[in-house]
Formats: sequence, structure tokens, C-alpha cells
Amino acid sequence: MSQQNVDLVRSVYDAFGSGDMEALGGFLATTEWHEAGGMPYGGVYTGFEAIAGNVFGPINEDVESFSARPEEVLDAGDEKVVSLGTYGGQGTNGPLDVPYAHVWTVQDGKIVRFVQYADTKLFGDAVGK
Repeated sequence: MSQQNVDLVRSVYDAFGSGDMEALGGFLATTEWHEAGGMPYGGVYTGFEAIAGNVFGPINEDVESFSARPEEVLDAGDEKVVSLGTYGGQGTNGPLDVPYAHVWTVQDGKIVRFVQYADTKLFGDAVGK
């Protein structure tokens, strides 16, 4: 099951990267999304509509060609997958080049929880927020 969870998380990044919000929404259960508190979009959001409206939409408005590029996607056991990567794109105040760690929880083939860890100051500085 763990390789399936890793593959699912990779598919989430692929869908987001290609702008396929329908596919992305299909990978999520009623997901509890923890965006780091210091991020411009920080908070806890539940369900795809809340996540898209409070995180995905605003990020794409603030960062031209926004990307979340996973460099490693690792099985962490106990239904958890950890992704280490870099946010990229062009913010209002300059290029975005911010490392991140994401912890995903998968149950029954769907994402049920996401927790973001990132340098919120670097991100905020790049987007001017």
C-alpha cells in the first residue's frame, strides 16, 4: 500500500502542476489542509472548495507560473507520505525559490490530511505579503 500512497501523492503534484483541478479534487477526500500559519494563505481548510478558494486560487494570483516541485516523495509509514521540494515561480517582489516539506496522510486511496512546513518569511517576501 505504501508505494500506492507515494504514487497518489505524486499524482496530486502532477495534477496541480498541469492545472487539472478536476483530477486534483478527485484525489482528495474531505481533506483537512494545514497551510503554515505564517504563509499569506495560512490556516486550516477543510474540503476541496475551501482549499481551492483559500490556497490554490490566491497562490496562482500572487505567483506567476507557481510550482511545487517535489524532489523526494518518501513513504513515512502509518499512512503518511513526506514530500521534500521547492516552491518556484515569479512573485511580485522577485523569484520564488522556497524549500518545503509536506506531510500527507492517505486513507482508502484518498488524501485526508496535508500539513505544510516552509520558510514563510521567504515566501511572503517574494509575494509581497
